[in-house]
Amino acid sequence: MQQLILPERFGNLEKVDNLVEGWETVKLAIRPECRDDRSINKAKTAIESGLNDAAINYIWNLAMYDLHKKIIVYGVDYFSSAINWDGKPLKTLEDLREVKDYQLISGAFALGIIPSEAHFFLQQCREIRNNFSTAHLPMGEIDKFETFNFIKNCIKYVLTFDLPAPGLQIKDLVESLMVEKLDSVDEIEAIIQGQSSKVYGPILHNLFSSFIKHDCDPNLKHNIKLLAPFLWEIVSDEVKSNIAAKFSSLRDVKGKDAANEALEFLKVVKGVEFIPESFKEIIFKKHALFLIDAHNGWDNFHYEPGYARDLASLGSNVPVSAIYTYVKAILLSFIGNRYGLANAAQEYNTLMITNLSQTGIRALFSILSTDIDVIRELTNGSPAVRFLKVMDLIREKTMLPKQKELFEFIVKNKLPRIIKHFSSLYWELVNK
Repeated sequence: MQQLILPERFGNLEKVDNLVEGWETVKLAIRPECRDDRSINKAKTAIESGLNDAAINYIWNLAMYDLHKKIIVYGVDYFSSAINWDGKPLKTLEDLREVKDYQLISGAFALGIIPSEAHFFLQQCREIRNNFSTAHLPMGEIDKFETFNFIKNCIKYVLTFDLPAPGLQIKDLVESLMVEKLDSVDEIEAIIQGQSSKVYGPILHNLFSSFIKHDCDPNLKHNIKLLAPFLWEIVSDEVKSNIAAKFSSLRDVKGKDAANEALEFLKVVKGVEFIPESFKEIIFKKHALFLIDAHNGWDNFHYEPGYARDLASLGSNVPVSAIYTYVKAILLSFIGNRYGLANAAQEYNTLMITNLSQTGIRALFSILSTDIDVIRELTNGSPAVRFLKVMDLIREKTMLPKQKELFEFIVKNKLPRIIKHFSSLYWELVNK
């Protein structure tokens, strides 16, 4: 794993043994323009009063706000596409308040705004904040050591780092594609390849959105037809599925013309195979996302069962374009997290896993090899134990040789080795 290079200022935190007496030194590890934020002083007061649950909430809110600022600087258009945002357009810091914390962390990581280790530790901090801070009814008390570690991680992975350099701005790219009809986009392809691979999907999403507008500039439309096939080849199947899923909702949301333009786009990129057989995939995908949101949210054990029931009620004929999100949602709900699981949801999750088609089984093994959110959960003992029950449910399913090989590895090895496998895979994926 590549060693994380921290700003020199972070070294100040290593000198601190006592949060109260060393608070001014703690502040020196933070980026200068954040040191005087009132949340910092409130956190200190809370710690002095023994209110660790309040202190971590103040620090967490500051860290998330700093991510907001970094996303704005890097390019909020990229971020919207990175999390497949379907709500109100995100343009300002105020708009980003609508984004859930887990989406904020995943989107910032997807764009390379936060380092690879941050995805793991910030999601862990998010779970601690949800369960042990004053933000919600806490599960218990958080001691001074956990408080120090929480604050250290928020500083280490967010607050100590400077604002990022702006990425290749989509606005600039679109404007350049409007100037004239190009015979070749080789130079633009080379520029895009020079960016992080994590921005390929957001660029394609934005070109798709421009393409389907009724007033799309003719030069832009011509040039998108040249550039989009290149991007389609280098993005993941999940990005392709997300674009295909948007096609199905356009007839109702924006009318027949937008849907026709979306179909034309998918023909240009040879992506027609990702179009679902009907419009129901948007329903499956939204219900699956509701379950994922519940799993990652506060009081998830209370809310997950209802969303799992709703998802199961749609039946087992899941459109191809929604199968990845569908299976991911079920897996996350079934294995739970380190604090437990939503017991009342398991009746529905078990039914859905049992009824997975061969396409669903392929998606399941794809997730086990590529999805950092599921794989991160499997680095913990309790979710990994529950995951073994998933293997029992699919034992009689038809599997391809590689899938069978992974299945046999999981069912024939002891838990520590399984956890080690997924831990190694997690760090391999986040450092790509």
